[in-house]
Amino acid sequence: MTNKTILFCVFIFSGFIYVFIGGLENIERKSFEAFYSSKPDLNFQNNLNKRIDNLLKIKSNTPSQLNLLATQLLADGRYSESSKVFNFYIDTYSDFVDSDIYSSFAESSYLNNKMKFNNNIVSLLDKSLFLDPSNHKALTMKGLFNFENGKFNDALKNWAIALENVDSDDQKKSLIIVMNSALKEIEINKNKNTN
Repeated sequence: MTNKTILFCVFIFSGFIYVFIGGLENIERKSFEAFYSSKPDLNFQNNLNKRIDNLLKIKSNTPSQLNLLATQLLADGRYSESSKVFNFYIDTYSDFVDSDIYSSFAESSYLNNKMKFNNNIVSLLDKSLFLDPSNHKALTMKGLFNFENGKFNDALKNWAIALENVDSDDQKKSLIIVMNSALKEIEINKNKNTN
């Protein structure tokens, strides 16, 4: 046998061992890693939905990988794609769903819905707050929902609890601003009722 034939046989044998020992999971995991390592270009954006669909078909995806993917898509402003991944996560790994997953799914759905609430988004917020009544993201959004619906006292309560649970100064400032708006609306309504 020639050196080329031996090298070819070793290559084929190595590939067989790789698949046999690690299974197709190793190859599938590499697909997931490649999704993050590829540089965004025109093709990246055009094929994003197709690539996400392919990633969601991988049987070896872990809850943390899907959470990372959905969160990254949300941070990148890809709200529709993020919502798709969060929805898949909840359907596939219902035992691993926590308050943060529900609140992030609600956020991506809200932003994807042109910043308008619907029953599904409110339901996600309620599920998030059921699991963790101090989830600041869910509280902030639920406060906004209440404010938009003229329930200023409820909005103020939501935002006050959220304020106790945020760490960043920017989040605190934002919450104080919206709380002041709710207080003004409460005062306006109080004055209308006394006149």
